[in-house]
Amino acid sequence: MERQCAWCLRFMDRSGEPISTPQPKQYKASHGMCRACGSLWLERALSNSAEQDATKKLLVVCEATGEEITEASSKS
Repeated sequence: MERQCAWCLRFMDRSGEPISTPQPKQYKASHGMCRACGSLWLERALSNSAEQDATKKLLVVCEATGEEITEASSKS
């Protein structure tokens, strides 16, 4: 059975390496995520997690000090 990445629609080999250009979705193929898309997803997930942690810390500080969060203060 062929394996196709559900994100980029490229076919992949058994190890998850993309082996084609994006193709129309093949509904008979097994779908998962190729290594390239998996790495990108993991990088974004970890980045978002770090951003969420920083935002949570900012909220705690603002609650403790009574400061109001503005767009400018949330970026620093």
